[in-house]
Amino acid sequence: MILGGGSEMRWMVAPFAVGLGVAQLLAGGIALTPVAIASELSDQLTINLNNGTRGTARTEADRLIRLGNQQQRAGFVDKAIGSWLQALEIYHDIKEVEAQGTTYEALGKAYSQLGRFVEAEDAVRRSLAIARDTKNFQNQIYAANNLGTLLMQRSSASEAQKTFAEGLKIAQDINYPAGRGLSLSNLGLVAYSQGRYQDAIRYYEQAKPLREQASDPGAANTLNNLGDAYRAIRDYRTAMVSYRQALFISENSLDRPSQFRALEGLTRAFYGLGQNSNASEMLDRRLALALEQNDSRQVIASLKGLAQFYQAKGDLTAADSYYQQAFAVAQGINDTQEQQGLLTQIGTLRSR
Repeated sequence: MILGGGSEMRWMVAPFAVGLGVAQLLAGGIALTPVAIASELSDQLTINLNNGTRGTARTEADRLIRLGNQQQRAGFVDKAIGSWLQALEIYHDIKEVEAQGTTYEALGKAYSQLGRFVEAEDAVRRSLAIARDTKNFQNQIYAANNLGTLLMQRSSASEAQKTFAEGLKIAQDINYPAGRGLSLSNLGLVAYSQGRYQDAIRYYEQAKPLREQASDPGAANTLNNLGDAYRAIRDYRTAMVSYRQALFISENSLDRPSQFRALEGLTRAFYGLGQNSNASEMLDRRLALALEQNDSRQVIASLKGLAQFYQAKGDLTAADSYYQQAFAVAQGINDTQEQQGLLTQIGTLRSR
């Protein structure tokens, strides 16, 4: 089982004195991509860079960290990994344990981004071990949740549940609402993946106020998850409430992945209620956002959704037009698999 839009990894790395933003993974029914698994990071922990009194080895390691940051921002993730591995070796030699833990977090993120999940899991396990050794409880919470998400990626839901539960217990012990909210949301993901939708709803409903209390943009992810769970039990009206709340939060926080997901959820909920015109409106909004963001994948998905809408209405001319537009976009990004699928759909449509 590979997840879709709702699981969350919450990285504590900055990485290294470079602040980014809060984030979370998508999941709930579609396959996770490597980019999704590494996206929307919450970067809260920094390495205290050398102040000039810690020696040339530390200075060189910090330089390599900065270089890796620059390489990652430029899109050269492989090169960033190389720089961070060199820094890690130095931190190990000079026994800078905290810096090692944060470096492993950065490596876990980078490996995930490249789809190298075995290496990502190894890095996250090492960061978790260091957090335990140093009794850094917040880092333990986030590392446990990151590890659980990677375990879910390789279909180990029972193992993931244990690590999410570990994160929850620590967060409860130190009275840390953000960590409790994240852990509960991910426990909901496990329940959802096992078809235990009522249990998933219970976890998500507990997570929702905690994430809101912590002013956590991850609340949008939890709300989308909650919408998916209500939709799974055919409670479409309650699902719509959750998706609308997720859309509001994600619009305000400029969280585009959650925004797209909320619009997709609303589309499906409207279809479930038989409100096809409202579903069409959501598809139009999704397409407009995708075009605004120049997101080719979302443009294709939106055009296909509109084609299916008009096909169901019996307007085969409009449906054909939308499929053709989607095919042109797929050609533009050299996605041969998508092109083949669209050609099949167009052929089926025209054979009617």
